[in-house]
Order: sequence, then structure tokens, then C-alpha cells
Amino acid sequence: MTNFDRQSNTIQTATFSMGCFWGPDSRFGHLPGVIRTRVGYAGGTTSDPIYKSMGDHTETLEIDFDPEVIHYSDILTLFWDSHDAAKDRNYKGRQYLSLLFYHDTEQQKAANQVREDWEKNHSKKIQTEILPYTHFYRAEDRHQKYFLKRYPKALEAVSALFPTYTDYIDSTIAARLNGFVREYGLLADIKKELDFWGLNENEKYILKELLHTIRW
Repeated sequence: MTNFDRQSNTIQTATFSMGCFWGPDSRFGHLPGVIRTRVGYAGGTTSDPIYKSMGDHTETLEIDFDPEVIHYSDILTLFWDSHDAAKDRNYKGRQYLSLLFYHDTEQQKAANQVREDWEKNHSKKIQTEILPYTHFYRAEDRHQKYFLKRYPKALEAVSALFPTYTDYIDSTIAARLNGFVREYGLLADIKKELDFWGLNENEKYILKELLHTIRW
């Protein structure tokens, strides 16, 4: 955790796969309560996968979230609402499977309950495989916050606030901006949310002024 990042004493992690990981990174990164996001590979047996040699792994998103702000069940509902999980899970190959990895028994129970409710509401059978979490391999840097990187001026301006580029890419503000450039939420919403991140007044002022002056 660095300065200019959302503060929380209660952090949980959600891990899932739903096709190409660029879109989900922006879709979930904009949500209040999500602290940071990262994309990578999971679900297979190949050691040290990379994008050009993924083996039997699947493109995966991992998010850290504050359960006091956003419930895991809400994340699950959005997960199943945001891709066609009722379709043949192998129709695009193993790289783009629909997978859900639970980190503990509570997440497993929640996943089974939300899946059951979703199937009743939609009269469809979910094909997502629900698996225990084992390992997540972080993807190469070029895949992290992929859409935000199309706006280099904004990327450079905010990243200057962080000790390292990796700190910035893993930050809450980068997750929000990556969602914003894909039209998830408004800059005004991000500015309002800063008041609830536990930042000091100087940090809030710097971020708000910077967001106000960025030219996209």
C-alpha cells in the first residue's frame, strides 16, 4: 500500500476467468470497494506461463476488495452477468474459459448460492467451473491496465505520484482510471470517492487537482 491509494483494514481477494482479461480488468476496477486489480494466468499445470506460451492456463483477473464496501456476492453476480457463462465453456479454447476460484469455504458457499440464484433467475445452466484457488501467475506488464495505457499523458501524470511504476499500476486510482477510459463511471465519481479512501487532506487535494488538469 502506498500513499494516494485507498486504505482498508479488511481486504479479501476474488479470482476468476471470463474470457480476455483486459475487459474485466476495466469492468471490475472501477467499482467502489475494489482496491486493486491485476491480470494473469491460472487454472493450469504449466510452470511460469507467459502470454505467448500459456500452456493449459486461462486468462484470469484477480482483485483485492473491501467487503465492508462491496460484498463478494455482488462481485459474483456481476461476474456472471458480464459474460456468457451458460455457453459451452470450451467454445473459445482453454485460454478463455469461464472459471471461478474460491479462496476459502465462505467464498465457495457464496459461489454456489449465487450460481443457483442466477440459474433460477435466468432459466439457464451455468457452465463455469468452480475450483479451489491454487496459484495465480501475474501477466506481463504490457497487459496490466491495458486500456489506460492508450492515454500516456494521464498515465505519466498520475504515475509520478508513486515510488515505482509497479506501485502505480497496482493502485486504486489506476484501477479507477482504467475503468473510466472504458466509460465505466465518471471522473466526478472518482473525485467524490477520494474523500472515503482514508487519504490526508494534502493527498486528496493533489489527486483532485491532477484529475482536473489531465488532458485525455
